[in-house]
Amino acid sequence: MSTSAAATLEWLLRPAAREPGIDRKALAGLLVEIARNVGPEVCAEPTGVAPVDPRLEQLRTLLLGREIEILSRLTGVVDDPEQLSAAVAQVLPSALAQAQNDARLGPVLAPTLEKATQSSIRSDPRTLVNILYPLIVPAIRKSIGEAIDQTFQSLNETLKHSLSWRGLRWRWEAWRTGTPFAEVVLRHTLVYQVEHAFLIHHHTGLLIAHVAAPDAASQDPQLVSSMLTAIQDFVRDSFSGDAQQGLDALRLGELRLWSERGPFATLVVVIRGNPPEGLHETLGAVLSRIHEERHQALEAFDGDSSGFADIEAHLAECAALRQQAPRRRGFPWIVLLVALALFAAAGFGAYRWGEHRHLRAIEQGQWADYITRLQTQPGIVITEEGRRDDKFLVAGLRDPLAVDPRQVLRETGIDPARVVSRWVPYQALEPQFVLERLKASLDPPASVTLAVAGSEIVAEGSAPSRWIDRARTAMRMLPAGGPMLDLSRVRNSDEAKLAALREATRSLREAIQAEEIHFNSNEPLPAPGQDAVLDRIAGELKQLASLSSTLHAVPRVSVTGHSDDTGQGTFNLSLSVARAGAVLALLKKRGVDPDLLSVRGAGPLEPLQPGDTEAARSANRRVSFAVGIEDQP
Repeated sequence: MSTSAAATLEWLLRPAAREPGIDRKALAGLLVEIARNVGPEVCAEPTGVAPVDPRLEQLRTLLLGREIEILSRLTGVVDDPEQLSAAVAQVLPSALAQAQNDARLGPVLAPTLEKATQSSIRSDPRTLVNILYPLIVPAIRKSIGEAIDQTFQSLNETLKHSLSWRGLRWRWEAWRTGTPFAEVVLRHTLVYQVEHAFLIHHHTGLLIAHVAAPDAASQDPQLVSSMLTAIQDFVRDSFSGDAQQGLDALRLGELRLWSERGPFATLVVVIRGNPPEGLHETLGAVLSRIHEERHQALEAFDGDSSGFADIEAHLAECAALRQQAPRRRGFPWIVLLVALALFAAAGFGAYRWGEHRHLRAIEQGQWADYITRLQTQPGIVITEEGRRDDKFLVAGLRDPLAVDPRQVLRETGIDPARVVSRWVPYQALEPQFVLERLKASLDPPASVTLAVAGSEIVAEGSAPSRWIDRARTAMRMLPAGGPMLDLSRVRNSDEAKLAALREATRSLREAIQAEEIHFNSNEPLPAPGQDAVLDRIAGELKQLASLSSTLHAVPRVSVTGHSDDTGQGTFNLSLSVARAGAVLALLKKRGVDPDLLSVRGAGPLEPLQPGDTEAARSANRRVSFAVGIEDQP
């Protein structure tokens, strides 16, 4: 009964026993044993304490032994701070890496990091000083330098004009208006105009944008930018040695060149006249706005300045900076001349106004013609056009392979300085553009032509398998809605070559198998006159090996020796093997790879001509060849 009960209990426990470490059979037997032997008297003793049955402990170990061990280890780790810290340290980097995209991580860590930073600064303020020193000291040095330069400029101009007649008049103006004398002097003497503004990239030295004043002398901006970069590099390499330093100012006659350096680009302006030192601050503010608005674009600049049209607006602010000398007050008798000049100017202004209206009408017609021509060009989509701030504005999408809008603009006769263009690159689906991209990516061989046929691009000619596979991959990647690539007219040139190679191999195989080497009676060496046959067979075998290598195969040639039926069978078998070995040695001497050849002896068992005549026996004393072709592994 106990055996059947144990088997039944084992069967009942089997579905629930998922742990491979539990002996189900032992567990079932133990439970049956406990159920049979444990009686009511075991439940309690007179002392009131239940006895400990070792079988129950064994059952507990079998059922919960692994869990008890895991809980024991876990309790030891949790109760020991060092072990708990080590365990958390192993998973903390992975947990932070997985939670870095969680928006809740920043607000949770921010208070802790702020308190840690405050505590670190309180304990050692020099740490923060060492961090900020490389940034604050150059900024303070530059600010102090500009303040000193501005003070010296004001002092020089004040001393220069303090004892002159104009200086006396300016002192009266300062006393009458309550303005400091130095400021009055600077207002009258500092006359300047910003003629050019260049934005040059640090890393590449290329020009990002350029704006010139309307009346400034025109030069090639790219050439000027290259020369400025070369001068900066020469001065830095010759004297400074610091990549973050360079020339701040140059002077040539009435022209001054001022430079303001930013994180990724340098703003260089050409100034005519005597500018105030405070202009440095204005230029620095413009450069800061440019870096704030286009930080990523400036950092990733690779020479294409088509997407920086908005920066020209900031540079235009620099090119508009100027200060003209105040008009001197003339004597009263000049009023009449001034009045006459005003009347003349009014008449001339009326004339110019009419002429201006006429020119604006012509210009508007040219602009309409320009927009119409752009709309008919493939690869160009205009999304916005109009007039703003006395300038024409056009924006849209342009395929890089489409016509250059600047070329069309020059043909219409409109001044490019009066046009603001913003073109976003995209890939048009016109067949001619898709064709050009396919030619550039596939690089078709000379035997293949690609051409547009209706709404498709047709490939025609012959090409190797590798190019055809690339073309099929490109065909599947073409965007929907555009022309498809037709490869049905392209022949696989590899298949024709392979067919010709297989045919040549088959012909050589048949020619070799038709060859025979003859022997005299009881002689292991070929009979006289067989050298020409051996030369021919050697040439055919070498040619077969070369063709098979092209087909990624290996020829296997069996060289079989034969004998006539005279003499003992054992002698004839040995003689046939010797004849095959002699032919192998002679072929090896003629340059045939011996690894391609195998030797066997057939004795008189495979006669070419049956019979016991001398003619039949002479024909049977020979060596024959059997050729097989195996693919390379």
